[in-house]
Amino acid sequence: MTSDVARLIKVASNEISRDINKFASKYGLTGNQVQIIYYLANSKQENSYQKDIEKEFNIRRPTATNILKTMEKNGLILRRYQKNDSRLKQITLSDKAKEMQTAIENFMDENNQKILSTLGTLERHSFVHALKKIPQKLKK
Repeated sequence: MTSDVARLIKVASNEISRDINKFASKYGLTGNQVQIIYYLANSKQENSYQKDIEKEFNIRRPTATNILKTMEKNGLILRRYQKNDSRLKQITLSDKAKEMQTAIENFMDENNQKILSTLGTLERHSFVHALKKIPQKLKK
């Protein structure tokens, strides 16, 4: 059974991605774009930068750069240079993305509930805790 864990996680991930991409396509977006909009809309940080997105989604710099360039080109985000460090670009949601924000938040919240509803209360906590630990362990 333990040898199936990676495959089972991949299967679940693929199903979740399909669901998000199906929703995203209604708005002419990708699943990654929806998740980034959701992250930026709900971030507790005062300012968000590309490095924050790289860390949050565990993606490499070139991947984040491509996604963010496309989002900027499509009018979903604004990237502003910082006065004290021109290498840093603050990322904010555009008005276009803000118009979709409520629908995205509702979908993502419902999707999270749908996923977690398959588990009991105690299992939910353990499941989320384990999911957070896996990337950290595998990086070592």
